[in-house]
Amino acid sequence: MHDDSAMISRLLAGDVEVIARIRSWIRLAFDPYRVRLAADLEDLEQEILLELTEALSAGTFRGDSRLRTYVRTYVHHKSIDRIRALGRRRWVDVADLELPSRAPSPLDRLSRAEAAAVAQRVVEEMPESCRELWRMLEQGLRYDEMSRRLGIDAGALRARVFRCRKRALEARSRWLVEAGEKKSGIGA
Repeated sequence: MHDDSAMISRLLAGDVEVIARIRSWIRLAFDPYRVRLAADLEDLEQEILLELTEALSAGTFRGDSRLRTYVRTYVHHKSIDRIRALGRRRWVDVADLELPSRAPSPLDRLSRAEAAAVAQRVVEEMPESCRELWRMLEQGLRYDEMSRRLGIDAGALRARVFRCRKRALEARSRWLVEAGEKKSGIGA
């Protein structure tokens, strides 16, 4: 019992060696159920380790048996519960399903339209130098090609792109706040 108490204390403290030993006990206890739980085995192992840790920290281990026996019994019961749950699953033939339409919902269309309107306002608010950089990026130009075309150093170009992006994000945030205020009637 003393060794088990020490092991429980070390487990609850997060001792890697003890965790590895408990995991090995769990895996050994899975042997009779390995085939039936194949797909769920890893998830179930994690669940059992977590629940076992919680149970041990709550003091459910009375010491009537060895800790290893307690773990094996715990795994046994959880495995049977999972197998029963798997047996209750209703399998549905995919051919019988009516799949939802891939067309965007009215809410999706409205959200996209609002996002496009905000993006348009942001672009219009930006200086021509930023819009020129974005056109080049949209064309797929690399920074070295862009710097040659503009006649500036690549580092300076990156700084410009960064400043333009920062300005655009600030403008976007401002427009989104204003749009939200209009929707809710704040400031009207």
